[in-house]
Amino acid sequence: MTGIAFREMLDAHCLMQSGCYVSDVETAPDGGRYLWSAAIPEPGFNVGVETTDLSWVRAASAKRERLPALLVTEDRDRERLGTHPDLQAAFPTRWMVRDCRQAQTPVMPGGLTLAAEAKAAPGEAYLSVCRGLYDDEGVNAIAEAVFLPVLREARPVEGVEAHHLTVSEDGVPVACASLYRSGGLAGLYNVGSLASRRGRGLGALVTRAAIETARQEGAETVMLQCVAGGHVERLYAGLGFTVAASPTLMVFSHGGAFAG
Repeated sequence: MTGIAFREMLDAHCLMQSGCYVSDVETAPDGGRYLWSAAIPEPGFNVGVETTDLSWVRAASAKRERLPALLVTEDRDRERLGTHPDLQAAFPTRWMVRDCRQAQTPVMPGGLTLAAEAKAAPGEAYLSVCRGLYDDEGVNAIAEAVFLPVLREARPVEGVEAHHLTVSEDGVPVACASLYRSGGLAGLYNVGSLASRRGRGLGALVTRAAIETARQEGAETVMLQCVAGGHVERLYAGLGFTVAASPTLMVFSHGGAFAG
């Protein structure tokens, strides 16, 4: 099932995150969509997909006091929009997949334990990891104020199973990951480890545990999203994930030099 089209992954993402990060989806005149988050202002959570109608996306984002952003999949659209005078930034991304049917249970090294929660919202042990993902305490404070309330208030979604995994060392939570399954496809989200424990393979360990959870729950394929070209992509490639799509997140100002 790893030969998955981008639209199938996008549909699954919208469904899986409709109880958490995706507050609503608005349909564009050309059939595209605008995904938005009521709580998280970052462009990656408030973005036009399957559309290049920048005028419409501008209007949709302005209603929600968000910067206009597009997730662009076609080279010709990247080239055209790349010269737009209102373009502020462009971030290449990867949507990656891995067959999980042959996954095996990872061996937990001594002193490490794995806890799993099968519910919409993760518990406090998981959230404690999210509070310490960054070396910069200012960034951790933003995560505490913006992202953690969204996770804490996540709602069940019909047709989606949520599993939140926490790895602890000697009783202290040190790494986390979330897995959302719908049918044969599972989505991997929120993978991270405490900044103070980075470089010890904890992210890879909790990812392997999530892949095995997906297999146990009946999924055939795990998908994820990450920034292109960095250590995170290399980590996932080393764990058997391959690139299924490479959309670019393009962020624009609210100006109007020309429409689209």
